[in-house]
Amino acid sequence: MEPSQETQQQPKKKASPFKIILLLLGSVLAVVGLGGLGWGYQTYRQMYTAMDISLLDKEPARSTFFYDRTGAVITELTNARMEYMPLSHFPKIMLDAVTAVEDSRFYEHQGLDYQGIARALYQNLKSGYTVEGGSTITQQLAKTMLLTPEQTYQRKLKEAVASLKIEDTYSKDQILEKYLNYIYFGEGAWGLQRASETYFGKDASQLTLAESALLAGIPKSPTNYSPVKKPEDAKERRNLVLSLMADQGKITPAQRDEAMKEEIKLAAPAAQQTAKIYPSYIDHVINEASQKYGLTEQQILSSGLHIHTNLDPKVQKAAEEVYRNPDFFPEDKGGLQSGIVLMEPQTGAVLGIVGSRNPDPKFREFNYATQNERQPGSAIKPLLVYAPALAAGYGPRDQIYDTETDFGGGYTPMNYRRQFHGWVTLEEALIESYNIPAVALLKEIGIDRGLEFGRKAGLPLQEADRTLGIALGGMSKGTSPLQMAQAYTMFANKGNLAKAYAIRKITDAQGNLVGQEAQPVLEPMLDPGAAYTMTRMLEKVVTEGTGLSARMDRPVAGKTGTTQLPDTPEFKDRRGSQIDGSKDAWFVGYTPEIVAAVWLGYEKTNKDHYLTTTGGKYPAALFKEVVSRALKDVPVTAFAKPEKYRAYAGGRKRVNGENAPKYAERSGESETAAAEAPAAPAAAAAPQDSPGNTGNPEGAQAQASTATAAKGEVRPAEAGAAKEQTGGQPAAEGGTPSGGAAPAAGGDAGTGGAAGSGGAAGGTAPAAGGDAGTGGAADGTAPAAGGDAGTGAAAGAGGAADGTAKPAGSEPAPQTAGGGEAEAPAPEAAVGEAVDTGTGTTP
Repeated sequence: MEPSQETQQQPKKKASPFKIILLLLGSVLAVVGLGGLGWGYQTYRQMYTAMDISLLDKEPARSTFFYDRTGAVITELTNARMEYMPLSHFPKIMLDAVTAVEDSRFYEHQGLDYQGIARALYQNLKSGYTVEGGSTITQQLAKTMLLTPEQTYQRKLKEAVASLKIEDTYSKDQILEKYLNYIYFGEGAWGLQRASETYFGKDASQLTLAESALLAGIPKSPTNYSPVKKPEDAKERRNLVLSLMADQGKITPAQRDEAMKEEIKLAAPAAQQTAKIYPSYIDHVINEASQKYGLTEQQILSSGLHIHTNLDPKVQKAAEEVYRNPDFFPEDKGGLQSGIVLMEPQTGAVLGIVGSRNPDPKFREFNYATQNERQPGSAIKPLLVYAPALAAGYGPRDQIYDTETDFGGGYTPMNYRRQFHGWVTLEEALIESYNIPAVALLKEIGIDRGLEFGRKAGLPLQEADRTLGIALGGMSKGTSPLQMAQAYTMFANKGNLAKAYAIRKITDAQGNLVGQEAQPVLEPMLDPGAAYTMTRMLEKVVTEGTGLSARMDRPVAGKTGTTQLPDTPEFKDRRGSQIDGSKDAWFVGYTPEIVAAVWLGYEKTNKDHYLTTTGGKYPAALFKEVVSRALKDVPVTAFAKPEKYRAYAGGRKRVNGENAPKYAERSGESETAAAEAPAAPAAAAAPQDSPGNTGNPEGAQAQASTATAAKGEVRPAEAGAAKEQTGGQPAAEGGTPSGGAAPAAGGDAGTGGAAGSGGAAGGTAPAAGGDAGTGGAADGTAPAAGGDAGTGAAAGAGGAADGTAKPAGSEPAPQTAGGGEAEAPAPEAAVGEAVDTGTGTTP
């Protein structure tokens, strides 16, 4: 029997659940992936169609117009200095240099070089720093000509799409030609032809290999690779380009080595067609347009914009006239620099800027008024110490014990000539710019309170600044005149800080608004009464203290600032003593109409170039000269006193005494409890100034960790005779012995006035500048001219009991209900609390 032809059927294997899941997941992913690819391609086609690259065919540049605050044209700027040249005009060696360093596969890719991006990433990781970029020449052209500068994924995506469309529209040679004509090469030169003329004084067709490599290296960073400003960096960059050219076979190693040996020889600077009118202000406007409106310099100078500014021609011309006159800079040893910013305190409008003393300022040069970062010295004291103290409930007549003090960690700041003044008022400490009281007060109110206030005022304070030395201006980073002027607006503007702005609005060539029209931005900082009290104190800095050189025939308030020379061997004399000189000198001041900040110093301070002046001399004199000219024919007005303002002078709080209560740490404590606190110990008599001394300068040094610090500032010689003893001696309970003399000029009679209140039984009036608020003569004699009667009382508490009129210059005392003089100072506020005294907390 034949075997059966039927084959035996095998049972089918069942698919495992795992494989089924994988199959389903793969199918889903495939569907999603295909859908995603479809969506991505559709999105790309939409972006590609919408991308407008027609700008590449338009005229290369349109002038930008700048207007002052009246609407008049200041100047017209353009980058039309560019001379458009065909690609054939440029030597091949120049084209090879550009492609070698910017895009080695330019003639191979289609706009995006994926291989180049990977190679650049590898090289950069290998070298530890950036040696190659991933952007192609086409991408750079798209970014420069078609897009905004923000660093976002959306902008990078648009750049990629634009690059692909450019490659589809133009040939490689056309793209390279546009790139070489539009790109910025620094020093005001747009395009290769103008760059060749600017740097080498020759036509681009005549460029050598070394010159071509130098120029090819600049566009990546025109500032950092400028052969004018940074020749060594430019040379290093040039040699990198030469090495890349040799590696890519575009030149031989011998050509590379020969070109590397060449020294950079630049042509004499050519006359630049830039903003000859108000150059410092225009430069700042360009920076502000870039920072606030997101515009590139290329867009600002080539897009036909109309930029309306806050520049006041009268103010700007006054500043420039003064800065062009060397007579106002008698200490110049060669290279002395200065900068000034003038603002409208009510709005923050920047009215004028002079950024350097250069007689022929270059376009986009360093601006010492807006870009400088220098330690402000004692000019910072009102911002970090005294204004926060007023906001915390302290008053001008509260007292600080000025004596040698170790504030912890070995930090022992010193006053000028190691002089101590015993008990001094807050006001006197500010007027004379004593250092120890400023540090003691900052410690009392809390360093965090001071730093928070300073940061809110716009100062660039760092974490490293959290030291008590910051009270004397020892900033780790420093600040600019623009930032200081902005901070001081709060004192002249009822406690509201006005943010600085130079640009009012920008419109394009068609009249459409670019961005938003600027409006004043005000930030509440102080109670109006506290701001006015601060102004009264700063007025006395000018009329009685270190700022005498700023006096003029109108109300002026302000503060001086000086930083000492670094404590290094370079600034020691043959005996090893510190040279008596300064690194930086400041004056920041204001009238009701203008606030201005002046800085004076050398770009690089060394043993041959340092200041022998202080902020109270030449900077204060510069302020006076510029502001008085700017306000010529402007009616004189007084600082506006806030409604319901009451003179709040304080007088009960004491700081830095051994048993002095720590008021800043007892927030909310009742005034009664504070009044019952133990009295601080009596101070030793203040030392007399030496004969012929022109006054008590600012103190010497800040914390040892800072490079420079607040320096002593002598009053200007024209201030007159030397002051007598400064700071009245606090009396024991019951006052000084009968017949004791009244405090001398500048002294505080608040702790040394009439018999029974610490004064002279003989009834001698306090001398000029004394405070009769809590210590007048027992017989009611009025305080002498200049005395502050803001806290005047009746006989027995220091006031005039017989109604004798006070001489001109004294501040009227608060009135009682009966119409006579008050019998006690205005009530104090608890810390951080306002009691209608004008010095409450910030709003």
